[in-house]
Amino acid sequence: MNTHQDDFLPATLDPPGTIAVLGTTPIGIEAALYGRYLGYNVTLLAAADLWKQPVVREGMPPRIGPTFHDDWFAQHWLGEESIDERWGDALPMLPDRSLSPLAISAISAQREDEPAALPVTMQQWIEDGLQQVIATDLLRGRVHSNTFVDAITLAPVVDEEGDAEAYESEDDAEEDIPPDFLLSLSGEPIESAENGQLRCECVIVADLPSDFCSRDFDLPADYFFHLRTPDQVDAADALRSGWQQIAEVFAGLAGRPDLDLYRPQRV
Repeated sequence: MNTHQDDFLPATLDPPGTIAVLGTTPIGIEAALYGRYLGYNVTLLAAADLWKQPVVREGMPPRIGPTFHDDWFAQHWLGEESIDERWGDALPMLPDRSLSPLAISAISAQREDEPAALPVTMQQWIEDGLQQVIATDLLRGRVHSNTFVDAITLAPVVDEEGDAEAYESEDDAEEDIPPDFLLSLSGEPIESAENGQLRCECVIVADLPSDFCSRDFDLPADYFFHLRTPDQVDAADALRSGWQQIAEVFAGLAGRPDLDLYRPQRV
C-alpha cells in the first residue's frame, strides 16, 4: 500500500491486498473476478437486499446478477412486466458480448475439454453464465450472496498480532497511513469476519445505491470506489462501460495506467 498520499502519488495497493466488492451484480462479479486474476484477496458480498427474486434452479445462490431494481435491466428491458414473464427472453445483447473474456476464460478452465456454450436467454446468462463464474476456482468460497453490509467505518491499521500500529514519531504520524475499512455485517455470517465485522484495505461498491448503508467518512476517499453501470440505451455498451471502469480502478491500484486485462494480447 502506498502510505505517502499526495496529489501526485495514487493510492496504490499491491496483491494480495484485501478488497471487499459490494454488490453481486454483473459489474460486481466482474470486479471480483478481475481482482482475483491480479492476485488480490477479494471478498464479494451481496451487501444490500435489493434483488427482485426470480425463480432459479434448486441449489443456485440467490441475488446473483441484475437486481431488476432501478438498474439498467429494470429501466430498459423489464419495464412493467414481472421477471417470470421475461425469464426465457433472448438476451438484450449478443451472446458473445454478455460475458467478458475473463469470465469466458474462467468458465472454460473449469470445463476442461467441454466447450463453453454462450448464453442466449436471460435465464441462461444468470444461471449458466454469472453463477458459473462465481463457482470457478478463482471465486469459489469468496462469494456471499446472503450477507449484507449495515455500516462502513474507518479503523486504524493493525499489525500481524492484531494490535493497532503505533507511530514511532510525529513524522510517522504525518505520513497518514491510510486506515482500513470495517464492514459491519448482517445476514449469513462469514468465516473471515470477526464479531460480525470484515476488515479490508479497499472497498468497491458495484451498482448499488450510494445510501445502501451508513458510513462515518466523507467521499471521495482513498481506496473507496463506486462503480455504476451508465444509463445507456444499448445493453452491451452498458456492460462494457462497467468493465472499463473496473480496468481503470485496478490500473490505479497497481500504479500502472496502461494495465488493462481486457486489451488483446500481442502474439
